[in-house]
Amino acid sequence: MIHQIRGYSLAIGALLSALALPFPMLYPIAGILLWGFAISSFRLLAHRSLIQSMALIGVGLASLGFSLLEGAAVPLYPLINSNTQLLAMLAAVSFLSLIATPSKRSKKRALPVGKKGLISTLASGHFFSAIINVSALLIIAEKLNESRKIDTRAASMLTINFAMCALWSPFFAAMAYTLSLVPNMQMLAVMSVGAPMGLISLAMLYWLHRAPESKLTGYPLKGRNLVLPALLAVTVIIAHEVWPTIAITQIIAICAPLLVIIVLLYEGRTNQLHCHITNRLPNMHNEITLFLAAGVFAIGLSALFKVMPPWLPFTHYGPLEACLTLGCCLVAARLGVHVIMIMAVTAPLLLTLQPNPNLLAMTFLAAWGLGSAINPVSGTLLVMQGNYHINGSQIARANTLPIAALYAINCVALFIYSAFD
Repeated sequence: MIHQIRGYSLAIGALLSALALPFPMLYPIAGILLWGFAISSFRLLAHRSLIQSMALIGVGLASLGFSLLEGAAVPLYPLINSNTQLLAMLAAVSFLSLIATPSKRSKKRALPVGKKGLISTLASGHFFSAIINVSALLIIAEKLNESRKIDTRAASMLTINFAMCALWSPFFAAMAYTLSLVPNMQMLAVMSVGAPMGLISLAMLYWLHRAPESKLTGYPLKGRNLVLPALLAVTVIIAHEVWPTIAITQIIAICAPLLVIIVLLYEGRTNQLHCHITNRLPNMHNEITLFLAAGVFAIGLSALFKVMPPWLPFTHYGPLEACLTLGCCLVAARLGVHVIMIMAVTAPLLLTLQPNPNLLAMTFLAAWGLGSAINPVSGTLLVMQGNYHINGSQIARANTLPIAALYAINCVALFIYSAFD
């Protein structure tokens, strides 16, 4: 019963956050519901998530307390609504798994083999994951595991392929969180750099794995399951161009559930909505709590830096500084620091330089994507560890060299973007 209440509190909080676009008075109610979900989830948090959440909230409140002593105003409203639009989008996107997962008929089709199978696996994994996130990674890994063993090499290929979606997919938590940190970024401009990076990663992974995959089965690429989510992506992009004042997170939070409800009504599967709300949503406690904690941290640091400007090793933010920042973020990620914490710390510091918002957003998205592939305790690697008994540190080591190469390519992309911007 409590599990169901938590699921509905998250669903209703997300709905009210989306409806707050025409009715702003709903924002505090949405925030209270989301905080209620997080507080009721504290006993369920993974040990590391609990420590990181408490650290973020503790430092955020301490910074806020010092700024109040210096005469700053109390940001009560922002604290209640900490990252609520982002969380509404995350909850909304999770519903896409109800209409984007492969049908029973498609699961019975013969699997492609060799180079064709590798291309199919990489393309399916990348574009399928861009829509329904980690669910796609598990679906593809499980299908492959039926006919072959998921070893460290295969786990490395799948996790890098999945992580690179963060550089461009509007449905990833990475994009939502970056939008909350850098609200002035232009999503299409950022995607114009991130999407080619995704294609480059596909080519690199094909080159690295073509020999060991030459006689192994792959995952079948079927466009049918991606038609509706792809239509949603186009709708979101067009809507953002038509109504640029509406946050992209709110557009997705409104459009995604509407599309899912229409499809489920047409197919007579509306009972799955209740199952999703009571089973899938309550299990999002780790990411929901971390994002709320990161919001408190960012608000506290922003207030602190207004009364006590920080020291930084550079005075402006160009492509060189972006590359150095990204490198430091990746080192921290490799040491096991959660990417949300990394971004929460660096964003308030770098925003004091009034950087190009698109360049900063690209830095954060790359830090999320590349960092999650080499962080031994990232959600991506822990999912593979839990399901296929491959140590996260083992996968992180296997991913380090490919990610280093992608880091170098990404730095070149940042310089090229800055030259033509």
